Amino acid sequence: MKNKRVANDTYQEIINSTLSAMAEDGIANLTTKSISKRADVSTASIHYFFATKDNLIYNSFVFVIKSIRLDMLTARKGQADPIKRIKGAMETHFSAMHLSDEAAYIWPQLWVHAGCDERTAKLVRVFGARMISNFTYDLCEAGMGRREARLTAIELRALVVGLWLEKKVTKYAAPQEYREVLDSVFSRLVEQTKGNRK
Repeated sequence: MKNKRVANDTYQEIINSTLSAMAEDGIANLTTKSISKRADVSTASIHYFFATKDNLIYNSFVFVIKSIRLDMLTARKGQADPIKRIKGAMETHFSAMHLSDEAAYIWPQLWVHAGCDERTAKLVRVFGARMISNFTYDLCEAGMGRREARLTAIELRALVVGLWLEKKVTKYAAPQEYREVLDSVFSRLVEQTKGNRK
C-alpha cells in the first residue's frame, strides 16, 4: 500500500512539475530532463510512468481538464435552480486558482496543442460537448426551447473561452470585469426564463 502511495505521489509530482514548466517555458521548451529536475525524480521515472514526452504532455492536460470538470460538478451538485447551476459551473473558470498566472499560460497551450494532437483535440471536444450538454439541459429545465437552449449553451461556452483569451493574450479586461460580464449574462438569462421555470 505504501509503495502505491509513493508511486501516486511521484506520478502527481511529475504532472505538477510538467504544468509548472509549461507555464514558465511553454511546451516547445519542455524536456524530460528539465521536468526531472523540477520533480526531483530521475528521467527513468518519467519514462516509467509516461513512456514518452507526448504521453506526459497529454496526461498533464487530462489532469487540468479533470480538475476543472470536478470543480464544475461540485458547483452544480445540489443546486436546484438551473440558472444558478450554470452560474456556479461557469464561475469555477474564474476562481483565483483558475485565473492564476500559471493557469492562464496552460489553458491557451492546451487549445493550441489540440490543433496538432488528436488525443488532446478529443479531450477538448469531449469537455466542451459535456459543458454544452449540461448547460442545454439546465436551460431547457429553465423553460427555454431545445434549440434556443443549445445555442445559448454554445454562447456560454464561447464566453468562457473568450474571456480566457482576454486574460492571457490581450490582457485588456481586469478580473473584476470578468465578474461584471458574467453577472450581466446571468441577469439576462434570469430575465429570459422568468415565468418559464418548470
